[in-house]
Amino acid sequence: MKSPNLHLNLLRPDEKASSSPVRLRVMLPILSLLFCAACAIWWGVLFMQGLILNGKVASARADLESKKTAHAAILAQMTDMRERQSQLDQLDAYKRGCHKYGGLLAKLAEVIPEEVQLTALTIPEPPPQMLSDPKNPKRPPLLGPTNTIESVQFRVSGRTAATASVTSLMEAIESDAFGKWIVVDKNKNAAARKKKRIHIRQESRAGEDGVRMLAFDVEFRCKGRRFEK
Repeated sequence: MKSPNLHLNLLRPDEKASSSPVRLRVMLPILSLLFCAACAIWWGVLFMQGLILNGKVASARADLESKKTAHAAILAQMTDMRERQSQLDQLDAYKRGCHKYGGLLAKLAEVIPEEVQLTALTIPEPPPQMLSDPKNPKRPPLLGPTNTIESVQFRVSGRTAATASVTSLMEAIESDAFGKWIVVDKNKNAAARKKKRIHIRQESRAGEDGVRMLAFDVEFRCKGRRFEK
C-alpha cells in the first residue's frame, strides 16, 4: 500500500509573496500621474465653463447697455409726450374759457330804453397772468394760470336825462333773458353791492336844449371764464 505525498508549507506568513508582486514605489508615481491628469481635466472643465460664463456676462452687459440707451430714449419721448399733452390740455382749457358776447350785445339792443344814449360798452381785459415762479425765477414758466376761474366784468356807459332810465336798463340786463351771460346777486347784500356798481354824475355842460344830461357808468358781473379740462 502506497502512502500519499505530503506537502509541507514551511514558509512563514511574512515570507509569502505574490507571483507578480507590485511594489509601492511603482504605484505611487502612477497614482500621482492619474491624480494630476484628473486635476488638469477638472481645471480645463472649470476654465471652459468660466469662458462660457464670461461670454454670457459680456453679452448680457452689452444687451443691458443697449436697453439702457433705448430706455433713456423712451423716457425722453414720454417726457416730451407729456409736455405736449399738457400744452394741448392748456389750449383746450383756454378754448373752453372763451366766451362769446355777440348774443349779449344783440339782446342789449332790444331792451335799451330810448332815453338812453350809450357811449361805451366795455369788457375790461383780464389782469396779466403771473406765469413765472417768484421764488424761483429760473424755473420754466407755467403753461397757464394756476387759478381755473377768471372773473369778467361788463361795463355799460352812457347818457340819459333821468335816473329812472338807468334803473330800467339795469333791471332789463339783470332779467332772466340775460342769464346766459350776466350773474345776478340775490342775497341780502346784493342791493348794497348794486349801489356800488352804479356811478352817475351830472355833466358840466348843458346841451343845445339847455338841459344837462346825466352820465352814468354801470358795471355787471358776467359768468367767469373757467379754464378746465
